[in-house]
Amino acid sequence: MKNKKKFLIEGKLVKFRSPSKEDAKGIWSEWFNNLENLIMLGRVPLPNTPEQQIAYMIENQDDSKRVIFVVCTKSSSKPIGVVSLSNINRYHQSAQTGLLIGEKKYRNFKIALETMSLLTEFAFMHMNLNRCDASALKINPQSYLLNKFLGWRKVGEKKQSHYHNGTFVDSILYEILKKNWVNSNKRPNL
Repeated sequence: MKNKKKFLIEGKLVKFRSPSKEDAKGIWSEWFNNLENLIMLGRVPLPNTPEQQIAYMIENQDDSKRVIFVVCTKSSSKPIGVVSLSNINRYHQSAQTGLLIGEKKYRNFKIALETMSLLTEFAFMHMNLNRCDASALKINPQSYLLNKFLGWRKVGEKKQSHYHNGTFVDSILYEILKKNWVNSNKRPNL
């Protein structure tokens, strides 16, 4: 009997599960070696081997300051991206969100919206955090407009925070508080 992967969070379009070594050997390595993905994440375009990705995953699996999920389609369980909460501070009850839809075919507003909504819900309702923040490059409006649509508040810009194609670009910073999320009509219907 084939070992079924356990899904921890399920929405209407996507579901989240813990990452596996198979993910690190395959899709993660592909996603994080894709220049287009790296540019939109504001990452330095350096090669990322499967071994490096496995080491990263092992290093972070027991880290109380980071939670990582593989995002899969609800219909086929196909991995399409990753989301994370990082810099988790239990004392201040805060974290930073991260989202990458690595499979270009699935980069659309509905998928991104539900994915970010589920991650925000998990942060506040399951981890009992009080505040989440996010940042996005100004050259990536799909990312920061997603936060805006979900009711996150723009708190500022970091000028010339990332180097991209010979020039420096700004980052836009967003945050949301649990009290605002709890009263939001953007929460997922779980």
